Amino acid sequence: MKTVAIHDAKTNLSKYIAAAKKGEIIYIGSHGKPEVKLVVTKPADIASPNRKLGPLAGKMWVSPDAFSQETDEEIAKLMYNDDE
Repeated sequence: MKTVAIHDAKTNLSKYIAAAKKGEIIYIGSHGKPEVKLVVTKPADIASPNRKLGPLAGKMWVSPDAFSQETDEEIAKLMYNDDE
């Protein structure tokens, strides 16, 4: 178990991450009191969203002329209430 100061942890973070990856327990704190523990996570520990990528893939079609200079100007007028 090793307790390091916050400033030291900021300065040498990569060194402490490497030590944690090797199994060393690292605590970060101030005034000699540990406040947080640096731990290594597994990919399974990180939550991933339950969604499919591209659910509409192959189900939509956009005309090549859908976004033209004229369309951009019309959209800008609508967005900015431009009466010109």
